[in-house]
Amino acid sequence: LGLYMVGALEEMGELPDHDFQDNMGTLVAGIFRAVRFGATSAHGVANMVRFNFFEESGAFTRDEATGTYRVDFDRTREAVNALSQKIIRFQGDGDYDGVVAFVEEYGGIRPQLQADLDRLAEIGIPVDIVYEQGLSVLGLGG
Repeated sequence: LGLYMVGALEEMGELPDHDFQDNMGTLVAGIFRAVRFGATSAHGVANMVRFNFFEESGAFTRDEATGTYRVDFDRTREAVNALSQKIIRFQGDGDYDGVVAFVEEYGGIRPQLQADLDRLAEIGIPVDIVYEQGLSVLGLGG
């Protein structure tokens, strides 16, 4: 819903120096990063819902030859709007059963994505980076 609101503010002229495409590209990249942590927590399931809904909506496509993904910015905006509408409708209607069915359909890691995540793990791209910090790292004691 946050990205939906950013798009609405941009359309209203409230964000004159803003490029919505930057947010959409970051959103899709962020989903890829986040799902590498897993999809069992509430945040993980939410990311998988977005990923699968956006993929189904054509917000991005996967090139079978290279295994890379390409964002379609127009379709991403449409997918953000459609998913936001679904979420608001579920909430407004108090449709618990609808939410459960929606999460069951969209909330898991599908085989192609799992294969891509496995490929990332095999080549050693870290899930998260931890930096050594402190005075001792700088040679200043401590």
